[in-house]
Amino acid sequence: MAQSKEWNWNNADKEKWLKPSEDSIYLAKKWAEEGARSILDLGCGLGRHALYFAQKGFKVTAVDLSKEAVESAKKLRRENQADFLCTRADMMQLPFANDAFDRVFSYHVISHQDTEGVQNVVDEITRVLKPSGKVFLTLCSKEHYAFSEERFPHIDANTVLKTEGAEVDVPHFFADKEALKKLFHDYSFVQVRHITDCEMSEDDSRERSHYFVEAIVHKEPTKLDYSDIIGTTVECTIDRPLGSFHPRHKDLYYPINYGYVDGIFAGDGEEQDVYILGVDEPLQTFVGKVIAVYHRYNDNEDKWIVASDGKDFSDEEILQQIEFQENFFDGVLVR
Repeated sequence: MAQSKEWNWNNADKEKWLKPSEDSIYLAKKWAEEGARSILDLGCGLGRHALYFAQKGFKVTAVDLSKEAVESAKKLRRENQADFLCTRADMMQLPFANDAFDRVFSYHVISHQDTEGVQNVVDEITRVLKPSGKVFLTLCSKEHYAFSEERFPHIDANTVLKTEGAEVDVPHFFADKEALKKLFHDYSFVQVRHITDCEMSEDDSRERSHYFVEAIVHKEPTKLDYSDIIGTTVECTIDRPLGSFHPRHKDLYYPINYGYVDGIFAGDGEEQDVYILGVDEPLQTFVGKVIAVYHRYNDNEDKWIVASDGKDFSDEEILQQIEFQENFFDGVLVR
């Protein structure tokens, strides 16, 4: 399985990659009519699709392996005052919970792997999609000119290695119908289009063919079970006390105490974060019981809700008190 390799954007026509594709325009309308809410833009590039979906009212999370691409997407977000999350991530190991998204959109991205790697990426998409969620993605076709180009070496039966342009040393997987059926064994196809961009110049041998796939996943929902956590007593260190501001995002004010549990590590590799409820003064330390867990879908860490022993709060009260930060994420409260 090939290691993921980021694009070299210095060799790319950036203007081309700032305009949303026709497919995104169609799907934004279609998915909104279907009641979809959350979208993962997998391989977001410079942010063109994340911006478009966010402007159409979706809750968007955008990821890309390229640091330059992510910084450009964040800049595009700021310039347009748009609301979407954007972070670096490898499509081979997505930093999100199971059943996180209603839709996954991936445009000219997952072909940048060998055969084993592409199956790994589809399996990751399956994991982060909600039951009956949909994916739209594109794959290179074996009828694409590059598949038979002698100067591009084959590294397996379906994959060649590019030797020029923005994709030097980037593997390219090429599909046919049988490959699609194997890749999407947990899905039913909504629509599969096979499109060739015809070359009308004198050199008409460099025609580019792609599959455009929309499919619906069939899976059982993941059961959330925090019975081993809720009710336990924890010792907390408060590093962002009530009345303070986020150390990097200076406009994020903490109306409650926020800290972590020493020695217990969350999905992000850092110590487990906690919200402290029921104390109206800044704290440095706190001992209390976990009364609930806020499970973030579009992130790789949960948040524990801690209160003094004997105190409890309704779901509505908890959600209201943590909304100042959790409104940036998609999640669910588990009791």
